[in-house]
Amino acid sequence: MLLFAFEISVKAQDQDSVNKADGRYLNLKYIDLYRNNHPLSYFSFPYVGERGAKNKYVFTARLSTSFMVLGTKGSRFAVALIPDFTVRMLDMKSKPVYTPDYRIGGAVYYRLNADESNYKYVTVGFMHHSNGQDTLDKRVVGTLNYKNWDFSTNYIYGRYNWGKVKMDSHIVRRSVNHQIEFKSNGLFSSEDVLKGDYGFTRVGYNFSFRTYSYFYDLLSKDVKSDENKTPDQSDDKLGWLNKERFRWNLEGSFAINKYDNYNFIAVKRRLNVEATGYYSPFFMRQTAFMLAFGYYGEDPYNIYFKDKYAWVRFGIAVGFLKYTAKASGKAYQSHGIN
Repeated sequence: MLLFAFEISVKAQDQDSVNKADGRYLNLKYIDLYRNNHPLSYFSFPYVGERGAKNKYVFTARLSTSFMVLGTKGSRFAVALIPDFTVRMLDMKSKPVYTPDYRIGGAVYYRLNADESNYKYVTVGFMHHSNGQDTLDKRVVGTLNYKNWDFSTNYIYGRYNWGKVKMDSHIVRRSVNHQIEFKSNGLFSSEDVLKGDYGFTRVGYNFSFRTYSYFYDLLSKDVKSDENKTPDQSDDKLGWLNKERFRWNLEGSFAINKYDNYNFIAVKRRLNVEATGYYSPFFMRQTAFMLAFGYYGEDPYNIYFKDKYAWVRFGIAVGFLKYTAKASGKAYQSHGIN
């Protein structure tokens, strides 16, 4: 009986150690998921950035990233600082930008389950949103002054992300990813010009479908790709690369707070929606060609929030696209940017 009890105790301790090891592994793997699901930065080609807007732009560009200041194997929590900047260069004599869009804040992530193939996690965050201006209050006459009018607000948000990742051995083949979001500026003071005419509280949904390519025999003259090939030990000898090839995003948000001049079903004012396709050829690393189109009921570019229009954007995007390579005799390496 004592031997039986001792055996059960040893098995329980072994299982605990395995669970703890699995937890440490998942805590690190989920950091990749947090970064992979972060919005991509982009740079539009000349005159095809926000094409359809009321203003004509030479180009538009967004720089968004996440600095993981806490992400350890010992905790389900991770913390990131997030700068998110957008600029639009106007097609005028001096090519001015006037009011760049600045967002900076932070986020806390928490892993909900113990499965990297069917992942679930939540995020809470805070962002400051402004255009860098600090002008005195003015009476609004007609449209707002895009050149130097002050825009400043803060918001908190909560997100729930879940998805399914299809893997073949250590190779990722495709993934389906979902996100729902609640965002609110209601706890903070704001400029008078925004009151009654701005989407302070929004609910949103984001869908992303991604496919990944598997290249093997990297050390020979010809790089080979086979989406149906099962990885084996011979591939390890020749080296291989697993990278994101396609990404299709569909996202939308709807303002649910009160507007002075629009009712609750005024879709033309409350709805923002966009669809984006990304294609990353073999010769690109974590960069992809991008084609996007959408509709802004409320332009998210700071003081331009009164503008409503359909738009098209074409350019190049960069971000935390999956790019994992193995060379002969080397350990598996995931190359990324912070």
